[in-house]
Amino acid sequence: MEEEILLNPPDEKTVIYRTLCLAVLLTRAQAEAIYLSSPDKEILHIENGFFSEVKDLVEEENLLPYFTEKEKNLLNKEMGTWDEEEALLSFSYLESLGVLLWSLSFIESLPPYERGFRLNDVLEFTNTIRSIDEFKGRAKLRPYKEITKEREKAELWYFRWKLKKMEEEDYKLGKEQSYKEAIRIITEKAYKEGAISEIIENDFPVNGEPFPKISKEDYVFLTCVIIERYLTLNWLCGYYKSWEDRKEI
Repeated sequence: MEEEILLNPPDEKTVIYRTLCLAVLLTRAQAEAIYLSSPDKEILHIENGFFSEVKDLVEEENLLPYFTEKEKNLLNKEMGTWDEEEALLSFSYLESLGVLLWSLSFIESLPPYERGFRLNDVLEFTNTIRSIDEFKGRAKLRPYKEITKEREKAELWYFRWKLKKMEEEDYKLGKEQSYKEAIRIITEKAYKEGAISEIIENDFPVNGEPFPKISKEDYVFLTCVIIERYLTLNWLCGYYKSWEDRKEI
């Protein structure tokens, strides 16, 4: 028997502080990425000075308790000591941050999955961590039904991605099922519910191509967007006890 999921969506304050934490992490990730691309002492000095202001704000506003243990460990590392994998986490911070900013009504709509959130989409808001009171005053959590609707769309994209992965791993479906039929059904449902704007060759469209024909680079990028958006929307809808518990359901 599957474990029953008791939904407990986070309140507005929790979403606000999670958003602020991700904004801090993204700012730090940017600084680390700049240093990794040009490991120069002067650049390290500049980035360290820049982020020290953010660290001071974290302490002044008592934000530290709102970070996960893993995030605290990253922030406690000396500037310039993150490895490449840790710096690349900035992408997941970016997508999650964009979704949270949308949920707080700062961003009008979520971008298409093949585009995902870009740095320019959130830069204005990462700067607002220097004026937290103003940020809190502007934030307004969207109605639960509106967030749930986007979660349902994200779930359809996730299921389509999962089907591709299962097919590549030669996972056997039920006796009366085929991947072609399963994909057709989920594609038609996605179109009906507005998760996709068109159907190409009985499949999800990605940059004008059907899902199975996209490039390896597009697939890697799309995978990150699909999973991170799905997990973040699940969290917003109360599918996890905490942010650390986010996992595929």
